[in-house]
Amino acid sequence: MSESQVYSPEALPLLCEGVDFKSLNISPEEGFLLSNIDGSVRIRHLVMMSGMSQDQAMQLIQGLVEKKIIMIHEPREKTAHKTAVAPVKIVINEKDVPTGKDFEAFVDKLLEVMNRTDYYSLLSVERTAKIAEVKKAYRKLSRIFHPDQHFRKVTPEFSRKLQEVFKQINIAYQVLSNDERRRTYATQLKEKGVEGAGEELRLEVARKIYTGPKLKLGLKEDKKKAKDEKLKRLFANVQSRSAPEHVQKAERLCQLALQEIRKKNFKSARTNVRLALQLDPMGAKKYQAELARIDQLEGSLQAETQFEEGRAAEDNGEYQRANRCYAEALGISPENKKYIFSQARIMIKYLNNFERGRGLLLKLLESENKNPEYYYLLGLAYRGLGQKRAAQVQLEKTLELDPKHREAQKELKALK
Repeated sequence: MSESQVYSPEALPLLCEGVDFKSLNISPEEGFLLSNIDGSVRIRHLVMMSGMSQDQAMQLIQGLVEKKIIMIHEPREKTAHKTAVAPVKIVINEKDVPTGKDFEAFVDKLLEVMNRTDYYSLLSVERTAKIAEVKKAYRKLSRIFHPDQHFRKVTPEFSRKLQEVFKQINIAYQVLSNDERRRTYATQLKEKGVEGAGEELRLEVARKIYTGPKLKLGLKEDKKKAKDEKLKRLFANVQSRSAPEHVQKAERLCQLALQEIRKKNFKSARTNVRLALQLDPMGAKKYQAELARIDQLEGSLQAETQFEEGRAAEDNGEYQRANRCYAEALGISPENKKYIFSQARIMIKYLNNFERGRGLLLKLLESENKNPEYYYLLGLAYRGLGQKRAAQVQLEKTLELDPKHREAQKELKALK
């Protein structure tokens, strides 16, 4: 074997594509390393998990690279002096966006300059814009660039371009609609310029790492037995070290997890906590609670993303799609009043699913009975079900809470 290559502790080992593992002579130590490579575990994690010395683990990793079983993705180096690139100002006016072939050329030009455009310009908002204005701008751009708007109307290649444009728009929205990320972005714009700030936050908000094909060694052992053996080996490695040492490492991993949580990198945070659990089994209760908290935070973010996509679809008249998005958000956060109300509104006003909408509203009224909009929608639901008297009662309740509610006045007049 050649002299070991020096890799950064933050480098990511990735499985190579098309490798026939059955035909390779893989040692138990190499197999252990391969079984833990999933695209999120870094070299420093592998070394820590293996229980080997730094040199021994690095030699094994180098051997796997030379056998072309894995490849190493090094983090991009930060240049001390980077030539400043003049930022590009973009103004996307919904009324002026071309159609047909001109639209394709418009998207191509947009892709050329997006990395040199700050997020404010990309969303066509002022730097002082409030979150509500950012959301409104995002919905307008969704109507133009969301790939679903052009389904079956464009070639697969152009669809991929649209996906890239919309991905950047979505990242800009995720940054500017979050106060903490927005402050960070403003600081990075001053320190690193448009390209530097944009790249770092793209990784934070929407990191997608290619991990290669799933590892299949063709072993016939029972999966549960293999998993138990793996855990025994890990525990033996932990027990062979002094307690203060591995507990201290576990604490450092927890600190790294907290940093990843703040960046919304939940996968990396989860990996760090799981490694901490392996190093410090006695702290299992604490680590399991932290894993549950990470799952909850990630779920809340996913639910909000689905809800925003639903709002954009509703604004564009895609009510079936909006209903699906609201349902997915509600599936993640079943008690969220905003999600419940939005799905009830879609079902009653646009999809004629009055019974389901009525059930959702009654659930809302159990916890909050002073909202006139709940009673107004409930009145529409009863009207749709043919129960005029019940509809009249709900609309009258709406006007008790909000005497100036014009829609309720109109509906009540029509019923009478």
